[in-house]
Amino acid sequence: MITKPNNSLGSFERLVLTAVVALEDDAYGLPVSAKVDEMLDSRANQGSVYVTLERLEEKGYLTSKFVDGPHQRGGRQRRVFRITALGKTSLLENVEVEKRIHQTLAKFMRLEKWKPSLPKLGLARRH
Repeated sequence: MITKPNNSLGSFERLVLTAVVALEDDAYGLPVSAKVDEMLDSRANQGSVYVTLERLEEKGYLTSKFVDGPHQRGGRQRRVFRITALGKTSLLENVEVEKRIHQTLAKFMRLEKWKPSLPKLGLARRH
């Protein structure tokens, strides 16, 4: 069963949800942002991560609670996120769609029906 289109996940939302799942009890702001960076293999805007966490909570895909931080932080609270049942369902649906996309592309690439053109790099030669 596929959720309603207005409950669909964008690619960045999928990354953030996946980061929350991977981090388990350590899924708060900075570690979530670092995990997203790791999966992207580049730096994501931290503000975008925080906004996405908020949006995912508004959609019902995440819940959050404040927990006491370690003594090294002066005990300052952290907002820890957890995936909900709805978030898990939506993420799994998105993974299934991604699998079908990859299978379809692999099929076309094996049959050589689709050859993506890559941009030519370098400068044109001057005479």
